[in-house]
Amino acid sequence: MTTSLGTVSLCVTGDLESLKVLWESLQAAVPCTAAQTYDWGWAWAEHVLAPRGDTPVIVVGYGADGTPLFLWPFETGTRAGLGFLKWLGQDHANYSMGLFAPEAARAFTRTDMSRLLREAGRQAGASAAILEAQPFDWDGVPNPFALLSHQRAPNSGYAIKLGDFDALYESQFSKRSRQTLDRKERRLRDMGALEYGWAETRDDKLALLETFFAQKARQFVAMGVKDVFDEDARAFYQDLALLPEDNPSRLRLGYAALDGNVLATFNGALCHDRMGVVLSSLTEGEEQRQSPGGLLLRRQIEEACAAGVKFFDLGVGQARHKDEWNNAVYPLFDSFIAFKPQGLVLTLPLAAAARAKRAIKSNSYLWTVAQNLRKRLNSQNG
Repeated sequence: MTTSLGTVSLCVTGDLESLKVLWESLQAAVPCTAAQTYDWGWAWAEHVLAPRGDTPVIVVGYGADGTPLFLWPFETGTRAGLGFLKWLGQDHANYSMGLFAPEAARAFTRTDMSRLLREAGRQAGASAAILEAQPFDWDGVPNPFALLSHQRAPNSGYAIKLGDFDALYESQFSKRSRQTLDRKERRLRDMGALEYGWAETRDDKLALLETFFAQKARQFVAMGVKDVFDEDARAFYQDLALLPEDNPSRLRLGYAALDGNVLATFNGALCHDRMGVVLSSLTEGEEQRQSPGGLLLRRQIEEACAAGVKFFDLGVGQARHKDEWNNAVYPLFDSFIAFKPQGLVLTLPLAAAARAKRAIKSNSYLWTVAQNLRKRLNSQNG
């Protein structure tokens, strides 16, 4: 296929193992998050896609000289009897994107991207692409998918550009707020032995994950939403947690505990000098009033600053702790693209629903009403 970079040939395959060396080479050289790394994709395909009969669709574009220009990790899905492409693991990823050599990311035009994506869809037998939570750029490199038809996503991403911890902490929190957090920490220490740490052994990792799942299940009930951590998703995260220490896909499990009882967890992956929070949870009870999650987050951010990490990414969606800490906001976009006329059956209602969700989340009154309604409906169904 002729593009602005010359001839590009596509390889569309579901054989992840055949791409391992190429994928790992690209992920080390180009901007991405842990959700675009090979082992993350492999674990998702193995534990989530395979049991439900879906397949990965990995699209690699090669230049005329055989140089890989991009790798797009997709998966297939089916709705209303129609097949579609979505980002691999996008249901559990903060940010979704392809891996692009920087020169390709800057050179491709809207026409190039449209033709390449449609050809990938044709080879995959897809009627549409449903691509959510995409950043407009990442680490200074533009995202060529933003050249295609898109709309603002309901949520944005929030991160902290790190440096000197004391200066950062003082710039984000007033003296009174810092004193309040210190006072809460002292109260917890008065209750028992307060410990911050990371799960290190296999048994500790698996046990902390089970604690997270249990805490999160209770939070979901209180919020009136479905628990997204089914058996397959749990196996996926267990796999990530047990990866080797230096693997950019590895899920690092952090906790705050009082007398051995876990009060809060913040868990994430370190990829390209960016610690990205993937999972977090809180306990119930009296201890929650002392902000164990806020104290744990402060400790982890301080550790990341000391280690020379450049960014601490808090993930997608608004929350109080994100408003307190963030100094970098990433607007995101969704693309609902029909490859065939029948694909509009998928894209039109999904695009409308996403626009409505964004409108509701942007209005504090409507968002409160929606949350209360969700809780009532959940309690009735329960």
